[in-house]
Amino acid sequence: MKLRVPDYYDEFQCIADKCSDNCCIGGWEIDIDEDTYERYQQMSGETGEKLRSSIIQTEDGDYCFRLIDGRCPMLTEEGLCVVHKELGEKYLGVVCSQFPRYSEYYGTIKESGIGMACEEAARIMLCNINPLEEEYEQDSEYDSEYAAKIFNVREVVFKILCKEDLSVNEKLIVILSLGNEVQKIINDGEYDKIKDITAVYTKEYGVDLLEDTRSMFDNGEFDNISLHDSIRQILVPYEEMEILNDTWESMLKDVIYSLFEQMDKDEYTALSEEFSTYISSREYEYRQLLEYYVFRYFAKSIYDYDVLGKCQMLVTNFFMIKQMDMLKWLDNHRNYSFDDRMDIVHIFSRQVEYSEENIENLYEDFIFDDVFNPDSLKAILWLDSDSM
Repeated sequence: MKLRVPDYYDEFQCIADKCSDNCCIGGWEIDIDEDTYERYQQMSGETGEKLRSSIIQTEDGDYCFRLIDGRCPMLTEEGLCVVHKELGEKYLGVVCSQFPRYSEYYGTIKESGIGMACEEAARIMLCNINPLEEEYEQDSEYDSEYAAKIFNVREVVFKILCKEDLSVNEKLIVILSLGNEVQKIINDGEYDKIKDITAVYTKEYGVDLLEDTRSMFDNGEFDNISLHDSIRQILVPYEEMEILNDTWESMLKDVIYSLFEQMDKDEYTALSEEFSTYISSREYEYRQLLEYYVFRYFAKSIYDYDVLGKCQMLVTNFFMIKQMDMLKWLDNHRNYSFDDRMDIVHIFSRQVEYSEENIENLYEDFIFDDVFNPDSLKAILWLDSDSM
């Protein structure tokens, strides 16, 4: 097994009581794996008794801690874990010892990263202004030809994201086009053609594609598309998600009310233009977020064969986060700090990324709703880019 991680992976260390949104107090279900449960059952003393009295069994037969007002019962008033403090890290369950780390397995390759639902992990990623680099053993021959081709496509996506002469919207237009072409090849089962497509995009990075999109815009082909209405449609699947976080629910309602119900199309466009000008010097933050999503999700298409869905998610997550950014900026009297960025990505990640059902429903909407058609998304991205 060969391990591949982002270059910032080893920088993470839990900041414990210094965390403003401790994962032990956020109302999350804290699962206990079977081995840890058995260990806790054998423990003596006051700590062992407290552990056993704090464990409940779910309807699925799994074990977890019984939360008290959303807090783990093993958390001290100072925000420190009793298990870690008194017994040591080796007594923590898998969930507690690993979060926010995650791992995915692709044949003989294991990829691990850190998730933005943790504020310290988000800080590390967002402070890393350089393009994402992967660290791994070089001598790795993958046993699946298809998987190797998908990793090659992902590498091209990373290279597109690094293009300094393209705006983030232009990068996403190119990535969508690449994903759409690769998806058609996958659907036809002609995997050998993937190499030809990636070679073209590696050489040209979608320059001709962007010129064609510009011509369509100049010729009035996007005149009947409302940026305001289209982005409102894009937000619908996020509204329909299972609510995992009260802060998310409140913020989403505020976004919809303030930016879409209270504003008409012209007001929204003017505000979007003003915000885009304001945030332009920090556009690299969107690149950082997109790199994170590419590293964490793109290779999953090795198993579900849905390359286009991963590209569509990049676009919709970008638009959702940008609307949250705009509202925060507006509420802060047209100021937006790095701490604001941390809050936004933290809230978004906890809501969207930690429910497989939410993610699967999002992919399903991409299939059936016309607004997520690649051509529609490219037009919306261009209109949004035109205001930048």
